[in-house]
Amino acid sequence: MTLELNNIRVAYSGKTVIRGITVKARAGELIALVGPNGSGKSSLLKAVTGLIPHEGQTNLPPDTRTRASSLAYLAQDATAPVRRKVRDIVALGRTPHIGPLGKLTSNDDVIISDSLSRCDMSEFSDREFGTLSGGEQMRVHLARTFATQAQILLADEPVTALDPYYQLTVMDALRGYAGKHRTVITALHDLNLARRYADRIWVIQDGILVKDHLPDEALDIETLAQVFRITPDGQSL
Repeated sequence: MTLELNNIRVAYSGKTVIRGITVKARAGELIALVGPNGSGKSSLLKAVTGLIPHEGQTNLPPDTRTRASSLAYLAQDATAPVRRKVRDIVALGRTPHIGPLGKLTSNDDVIISDSLSRCDMSEFSDREFGTLSGGEQMRVHLARTFATQAQILLADEPVTALDPYYQLTVMDALRGYAGKHRTVITALHDLNLARRYADRIWVIQDGILVKDHLPDEALDIETLAQVFRITPDGQSL
């Protein structure tokens, strides 16, 4: 499914933070959304999900239940009950798909197990959420997001709390998810990960989309200097 954003605008307390963004993300693509702190990355993702008021349009279904089954969102500050078992949390991703009695089928169980495996969390299946580290908890939330099997997945800084090995594990998993003809848009701070994994990079600055290109063109010398105030070798200007 191609995600289309048309003139998306967001304002808080009279201050505009997203300034008329129009862009497309196509099925099979992993899009890295990058920009300085406060540039509007999280606000854009929340606007797309409908979590915050916004102007403009998307091509997502207006019906709440249909939207819930076609779009999944992983927030930076995702939480879960500390005493709940990991597998039960991941199973919540199947909620939009189960019948009126809310019973999981054998197919749901397969999807849940696969989602845990993709995030390297199978061995934690029976652990209580509160016993996990911050990085492990984030991987549980990612597995829950995968369990939705949504055509569009939005992730807000999913690797920030992870060590380098699991950063790569999660990015590999996101890459694989997009490879199943789905669309993944993930906000990232690490430009090296963006270059390595993204099909295209959206660069946002002061609420404006300034680049929508292949990685090398999106993060060219001029953009690194003007948007991120760094040199190509990572030195500050």
